[in-house]
Amino acid sequence: MHSVGGGPSEILLEVRVQIEDADVRSSVLHCLTRAGTTILAAEVGGDGHQGPRGVVVCDAAYLTRGPARARLGRCVAVVPGQSGDEARRALAAGATGVVFIQDLAVLPATVSAVAGGQLVVPSSLRAAIAKPTLTTREKQVMALVVLGFSNREIADQLFLAESTVKSHLFSAFRRLGVRTRKEAAALILDDQQGLGTGILTITR
Repeated sequence: MHSVGGGPSEILLEVRVQIEDADVRSSVLHCLTRAGTTILAAEVGGDGHQGPRGVVVCDAAYLTRGPARARLGRCVAVVPGQSGDEARRALAAGATGVVFIQDLAVLPATVSAVAGGQLVVPSSLRAAIAKPTLTTREKQVMALVVLGFSNREIADQLFLAESTVKSHLFSAFRRLGVRTRKEAAALILDDQQGLGTGILTITR
């Protein structure tokens, strides 16, 4: 349990750590315990079951190991900070908090805020929590991806070269923070946390 603030108004949290990289896991545990957090569990590959005030501190990979993993509860993803791609993927997978590895000092406060129902991300990721904006052509290509069309079929439908379709896909995937067609379709179509098909609407 993590006691925040002390006294009668203290907040008790259940914290689990699910991080594969041993060095990162060790740093996370050190940071949390130094702040007065008692870790409930630090195993890798567990079910991540959480109580009513439970928080999982995890790597981005944990979020995608099982279907809609992060939607089981509150998750703080610890990600490398060299690029925002991993952070955007973590948010797309349902993380409710993101901390860059080099900024672990803010992890205890982030965990406490997430346990209280807040969405917490570094200020540099402000744009990542807004719906991404696709170009008209990217919307057309992604709409056909969602329908299950292959690159060749998309090229035929839109009268484009297949290489041009691949270029639009690469750009759209980067904006969406995904790596594959399956991830992109899931992100757009998910009823609860997805972007919604409105992102593909072409306005006039």
